Amino acid sequence: MSFINVTQQKSIKYATTKMRIQLQLIIVNVFIGLTVLVMPFNLYAAAPINIIAYTDYPPYLFYENNQPSGLYLKIVELTLKAINQPYVVTTLPFKRGLSQAESGDGIMIGVLQNDERKQTLDFSDPIYQEKISVFFNYKKTPLIQDISELDGLLIGTLLGWSYGGKFDYAKLNNRFVTRNDELEKNFKLVFKDRLDAVIHTNLSSFYIINKLGLESNVFIGSIPLDLVNIRIAVRKGTYKDLIKKFNSKLNEQEHKNKLAVLIDRYKSL
Repeated sequence: MSFINVTQQKSIKYATTKMRIQLQLIIVNVFIGLTVLVMPFNLYAAAPINIIAYTDYPPYLFYENNQPSGLYLKIVELTLKAINQPYVVTTLPFKRGLSQAESGDGIMIGVLQNDERKQTLDFSDPIYQEKISVFFNYKKTPLIQDISELDGLLIGTLLGWSYGGKFDYAKLNNRFVTRNDELEKNFKLVFKDRLDAVIHTNLSSFYIINKLGLESNVFIGSIPLDLVNIRIAVRKGTYKDLIKKFNSKLNEQEHKNKLAVLIDRYKSL
């Protein structure tokens, strides 16, 4: 009898311990569940987003110390950090990056909005405004005042780029011929007289011309032929809340002041 009683006691003790452990696990799970329910939504919903940058556009987007860098990336990073949005950076050629953004796999930075792109992409408010001009291997006098003065020229461009509505429309109507190549190569070709001109943004053009040592050989030959607003772009109908927060931060005066300091630093490069 005593043997049976001892066995029963052990069984009862084991069962009681097991029930106590199970109850503790239930309490822990309930606590975790309640904690998640009462957490602010943005604390656990803000998964990192994929930022797509291209790197052949100094000083706006380029590699610096083997890392993606540039004015556009710094503007976007500063703004995302200000709205507590984590991110990762992927670098791709411009056209491939734009295609990836159109498929919904990331947010493309440094994009000009035009009618064609608006069919597949939504855009933020402008993060920067660029001046687009034409460059020659001689001093153009007087400076070109209008796109119509480019008729018949062979002009160096970048693959997949838009240079504003007026230029894109004239190109579509075969007013001139364009040839796509890397930015540095375009300026080398115009220097060697193998291109009539290069069209590009002012700040980036002067950066490349100075880098190549062509200050005495390649010159700006027009007034700004267009002023274009640069934005971030996402697949149409996606990232609506993020774009809203991003735009709101861009338009806060304190944030504008921080961006102005950043922009001035890059203009002095």
